[in-house]
Amino acid sequence: MEKKQQVRAIFQVGAWLAFIMLGYLGIRSYKLSVEKLKTNKCIEEIETLSRGIQFYFQGQRDYGEFNYKQAVSFKLIPKDMFKEGFTEATNAYMGGVDFFYSSLTPGDKNKAFEISFQGLSRYACVELVRMNWGSSDMSNLIAVAGYAAPTPSGVLDEIYPDTQQKDIKSRNIFMANEAPYVSLDKLESVCGCDGDNCSVVWKFR
Repeated sequence: MEKKQQVRAIFQVGAWLAFIMLGYLGIRSYKLSVEKLKTNKCIEEIETLSRGIQFYFQGQRDYGEFNYKQAVSFKLIPKDMFKEGFTEATNAYMGGVDFFYSSLTPGDKNKAFEISFQGLSRYACVELVRMNWGSSDMSNLIAVAGYAAPTPSGVLDEIYPDTQQKDIKSRNIFMANEAPYVSLDKLESVCGCDGDNCSVVWKFR
């Protein structure tokens, strides 16, 4: 009788452990699904923003003194990025969005522009930095950078289309043709923020 009770107790403990493990895996799977949805939305947002900015300024000599205020004034930010309760545009992670003109060459001070997404998770930071845009609307991408802290646009001003990856001293910045092939270990180090405090900055021509 006592042996049966012991077996029953062991079975109950095993059942509880299995239940806890399944619950943990279920929560983890749900969180990952949410992360993927948010990250995919960020991809959609950055594609829409970059395409809209390039279209608006096409035919003009440069991007002038383009910044966040102008992006709002020119209606270049999708309406769904202005969430209820927020005074400024936010990305899918409810983090900040920033814009700034940038140099295409040392002599062309405003023939490129940068977009910054802040308040991102580690997962989003890694995926957005290493995204292979191929021949999509992002083919005008010059470079991308990941940061473990809130970082505004403007940090890639001295990165140009002919800049070589080996010449970039910062470990956070990657040329567009190099970013998809950076090791996961390095990207996780670059995007090692606490909570949703990572940032990604893109530079376009």
